[in-house]
Amino acid sequence: MRNTFFYTTLILSFTAIFVQGKSIAQSASQINTTCESAFKICKSHEQYFKFQGESNTDKNCVLQSLFYSFQIIGNTSINLNLSETNGNYALYGPFSSETFLNCESIYNYTANATTGLLADGSVVSPLVTTGFYILQVTPTNCSGLFQLRLDEKFLTCTDTVSCSDCVSSFSPMPGRYVVSAWVKENNALQSTTNYTKPYVRLSFAGSNTSYNLLPSGKIIDGWQKIDSLITIPTNATAISIALKVSSGEAFFDDIRFFPIDGSMMSYVYDPINLRLMAELDERNYATFYEYDEEGKLIRIKKETEKGVMTIQENRDNILKQ
Repeated sequence: MRNTFFYTTLILSFTAIFVQGKSIAQSASQINTTCESAFKICKSHEQYFKFQGESNTDKNCVLQSLFYSFQIIGNTSINLNLSETNGNYALYGPFSSETFLNCESIYNYTANATTGLLADGSVVSPLVTTGFYILQVTPTNCSGLFQLRLDEKFLTCTDTVSCSDCVSSFSPMPGRYVVSAWVKENNALQSTTNYTKPYVRLSFAGSNTSYNLLPSGKIIDGWQKIDSLITIPTNATAISIALKVSSGEAFFDDIRFFPIDGSMMSYVYDPINLRLMAELDERNYATFYEYDEEGKLIRIKKETEKGVMTIQENRDNILKQ
């Protein structure tokens, strides 16, 4: 039986937008290491950073760039200060609006750019004019402190975060995507052949496009699958994904969102003994692994469009003398 992760009438709502910048030290765990996940700066900002290696140590750390997004009204200069390390910066813009296409123009080397060096403790003040900007800072060491000072009278920042648990680093580019999930209506009649109450709603800031994704197909062991294709419009500036139910209560599980030309596998482990409990394939169907008290694999079950089937079963008998 599936795990039930979410359970309420309005189960979960999260929005992928650029994070509000704050004048406080950020945690060592970096999320603004891509253009799409840039921190949106409304005021002066500072961020401690510490890049880790593959073994989560400072040795042989993987150096990354840090990205920041902001808007300027008028003509002014900004102050950049990198401490405890050296580095360089690239200031892209001005752009006419704030969209994911700005990142695409950066990747294609078509965006206007001002570049320079950042010496430890020295302030660099590039000039900016009216428009939207993306700043890329690339340190040469694993850790340090970056400070971005802006004159607030030139800034506008009216965006608000509509939820308390936003997934800020989730910033997909425009294009086609697969959205998949499993849903289960609470207290549904055993004779129910199709769920009509739970659904996934997607909407986009800057666009009138929206989707209400409903489950379809056979109900398998009490669960029905949502499996749909959606298109993120080119003028979208943010995406909102809400797990909803029109009335009553419902469960949601195994939620996926990935590009149409991609593939995804996922795995479920027991948090106590770390045994593999389930494996979800490219179509979001599960293979379940069952063990005896000694930890030996005794049964493998496969979820299919026709239901859950046992595909392997093992039993060991020890002859007592």
